[in-house]
Amino acid sequence: MEDKKNKIYISTVVIFWITVAFFIITISNIFIMNLIDLFNRYLFFASALVLPCLGIALIILAIKAKSTRISKAFFILTGASAIGMVVGSVLHNLVYALFIKIFGEGFWAGIGDEPVFFIFATILCPLALLVGIIGGIVLIVKRRIII
Repeated sequence: MEDKKNKIYISTVVIFWITVAFFIITISNIFIMNLIDLFNRYLFFASALVLPCLGIALIILAIKAKSTRISKAFFILTGASAIGMVVGSVLHNLVYALFIKIFGEGFWAGIGDEPVFFIFATILCPLALLVGIIGGIVLIVKRRIII
């Protein structure tokens, strides 16, 4: 039984580090997307598909892992915000297109753009992911992750 708990913990930490790597890839793609257009676009969409899957896996493993409450909180925060970045950007585009379809193309002229999901996807979720990553790294380094 202890071996199974250790495997779940190791799997959680591995998925956590892979999520960190894909977050770095995604954020770097956002900033350098215009420099290398075609290759970067495919890499961005690939990371946008992988990041929520890693977030789901991290949440499930964090719930099952035998660890402290604070480490579970940081892992779940990391996973949820990884999912939220992609879901928020998709919802931003869907709401934008839906309002144009319903109210016409001039609807956003005075407002500019759909702000709620845009701020959620580009500011709140990356900051929450960064907090989860820093907290997870601190707990992993301090080895306070297992009870």
